Amino acid sequence: MSDFLDLYRQKVADTNIDPSTLLSTDYFNTFNSVIMLLDMVPDTPELLEEILQWDFYDYKAHFKAGALDFSALAIEAYDHVPPETRAAFERLIDSMRLCVETARPVLQRLQAEGAADSFAQEAFQTAEFLREGVAQGNALVHGQTGSAEQAAIDALFP
Repeated sequence: MSDFLDLYRQKVADTNIDPSTLLSTDYFNTFNSVIMLLDMVPDTPELLEEILQWDFYDYKAHFKAGALDFSALAIEAYDHVPPETRAAFERLIDSMRLCVETARPVLQRLQAEGAADSFAQEAFQTAEFLREGVAQGNALVHGQTGSAEQAAIDALFP
């Protein structure tokens, strides 16, 4: 494992892949798009349709769908992410995915009921949870998982 880790740390030099974790923060663009929609939906309720159609992509699928010059390397390196880092990363991503999946029917119901204030509040809270997840994910990608950071990641999971 150590030999592969060292090899991939050399391979990812001068890319957007962090050499300590072999992960890239570019992955979080998959969530940034839905955060942007959640921020706009209270003023433009028809954007809810785009939120309902938003597709979750796991790490590898995100890079397969993208055209970044390091996408193939990001996919390849993912299999060599240190196990404890990968487990924390996947837990975080799963909680963020679940957050969106849980919020969509709630937003749909609130919009149908004409509950504009509750609709806006739900969109705001969902976006805030995802923003915090992105911040924690960025820290995790860059190897900043000390006790305070890990506690913050753990706090995201109910």
